Amino acid sequence: MSREKDMESQQQKEPGPEIPNQRMIEFLRSVPPFDTLGTGELTRLISQMEMSYFPAGQRIKRKGDRPFQHLYIIQKGSARISLIDDEGEDLLVDIRGEGDYFGATSILQAKPAMFDISAHQDLMCLMLPAEDVRQLVNSYPVFERYFSFSLARTIKAVRQTAEFQCPYPIGQSAISLEVFLTGKKVADIMNKDILTCAPYMSVQAAAQMMARRQVSSIVVTGNGLYPLGIMTDNDLRTKVLAAGLSPEVAVAGIMSQPVQTSSPDADAFEALLAMSRHGVRLLVVVEGDHMVGIISERDLQMEAGSSPLQVIGEIKRTTSLDTLTGMRHKIDSVLEMMLRQGGPVKQLVALVTELNDRLTIRTLQLVEREMEHDGFGPPPVPYGWLAFGSEGRREQTLHTDQDNALFFAPKPECEEASCSQWFMQFARRVVAYLVRSGIPECPGGIMASNPQWNQSEDRWLDTFLGWIKDPSPQPLLMASIFFDFRPIYSGTNFPYLLEDQLLKAIRKSGLFMRFLAKNALINRPPLGLLKRFVVEKSGEHKNKFDLKQRGLTPVVDAARVLSLSLGIKTQNTLDRLAEINRIGIIDDDFHADLREAYEFLIYLQISRHLDALAQGEEPDNFLDPASLNGLQRKMMKESFAIVRRLQETIEFRFQTRLVEI
Repeated sequence: MSREKDMESQQQKEPGPEIPNQRMIEFLRSVPPFDTLGTGELTRLISQMEMSYFPAGQRIKRKGDRPFQHLYIIQKGSARISLIDDEGEDLLVDIRGEGDYFGATSILQAKPAMFDISAHQDLMCLMLPAEDVRQLVNSYPVFERYFSFSLARTIKAVRQTAEFQCPYPIGQSAISLEVFLTGKKVADIMNKDILTCAPYMSVQAAAQMMARRQVSSIVVTGNGLYPLGIMTDNDLRTKVLAAGLSPEVAVAGIMSQPVQTSSPDADAFEALLAMSRHGVRLLVVVEGDHMVGIISERDLQMEAGSSPLQVIGEIKRTTSLDTLTGMRHKIDSVLEMMLRQGGPVKQLVALVTELNDRLTIRTLQLVEREMEHDGFGPPPVPYGWLAFGSEGRREQTLHTDQDNALFFAPKPECEEASCSQWFMQFARRVVAYLVRSGIPECPGGIMASNPQWNQSEDRWLDTFLGWIKDPSPQPLLMASIFFDFRPIYSGTNFPYLLEDQLLKAIRKSGLFMRFLAKNALINRPPLGLLKRFVVEKSGEHKNKFDLKQRGLTPVVDAARVLSLSLGIKTQNTLDRLAEINRIGIIDDDFHADLREAYEFLIYLQISRHLDALAQGEEPDNFLDPASLNGLQRKMMKESFAIVRRLQETIEFRFQTRLVEI
């Protein structure tokens, strides 16, 4: 038997050198999840450990060797994890450095070594006996979770490590990771004591019931417990008193319907967004075919401390463009408050998008009035306003600019020029007011004020289909931006027709998808040799990398490519990944890892933006990895590794090596 094949068994027979306790304790306190252990337990473990040294290039384990007898914790240097493929080629799987480990899977699953492992650099390891590893996993839940080998589980496990018990280093009042990973449900906040009445009850009798209970609404039900409608204080003022109706009129005659409902299992943020979209101040909570509670704006306000619904209401009531453009500080302050209080990332970014949508819709309405007042008349034909990029995907954060376009219904050729003139004047005003409202222009000019992006429906369809027919660099760039479109306002059904035609054309063009997939691989995660971060070497952003471009964009691009190829119509990246998982392209574990990685990177982006605001700076997407602690850097590296794996899936599925851009 060769020395390199039996290296571990020989080291077990040789007594290891004495390990200085204090130095090793300090080292292990920097290694998750050992940092959760007390000094006594660490001292005991160190007494069981041996120290091993491997010169660069020396083999430690071969695939198929008997199960590991020790967990190797890397103190200095790095280890190379590799695999020999069917053609005899040595494939690199991973490079592990200081604070990483190898051998845990083999120990806990009692399986032979799954990879070839060798010293990439001169390597010094602490070796913890397998029995002690199993004892730790059985005694400490955090160890069991940590060694479950899923990023999704690992991120949740490291929340319990010592470093996450300290304040988060990004921003003075940044979101806590605990809040970020957990969200309150409607069932946690709703009021279960519901006031109800029959539809034939008089308004006066119902109002008296409301007064006795000191509530502002009453739910109208039929024979069962399903809500037929709702009567509020506002209904009494506007539909009865102001209209001069008799107080004896039946509640059914003035109640608001249909009732907007929520599930008790919905996130509180979803309820908040539902209220804002429907312009209501409460939701009836329904489970199956009966009511179980009611949740109001006040309930959410009590929970959150302030409500964005107040700002949305102000936006809706505003009748002056000057007043509307002056509301940015209110919007930003509410957004900052909500982001700092935390919650599920998907709902946080959806809230940012919702407020910006509301601002845009009101701007469109008021500019229409302004155009009429200035003698241009009303819109000559129905039109729509499209959002692209992060706004189209409902993934906006605080640092955002405009990505929009306008379409209008087709007219006979002789009238299109006049239509185009009206809508160009209209779009220039809207874009200018949005700039005044704090949403800057797109540096690339992708705005409805650009004639190229202000067209009739027929021309827009030709533009989209033309990009598919010509997969050269510029059309591919346009496709990566415009194919994430979403109507903020639409006077016709064109956006849905466009989506159907787009997916139909893509199904017929495998070559376009291969080029689009190749284009999706341009931005790579910033991990180099030995899993070191790749940062800018000079200039304004020295020692930083662009978190959006190098971390988030690769996931967004890959999800878009897979979704378009599979005919998935949703635009949101997390929703796309869920559908891709449901179809079976990625398995459940990989999907969970991707979701956690993507949300963690967005969370860091939001934290960076909040930190900039706290310091009076303009938010950007550049992050210095040195600003993170050791555990956060490890999580980021693991997240980037998952992103890299997703890109490898794209490379294999679309055979991107066969084309060049």
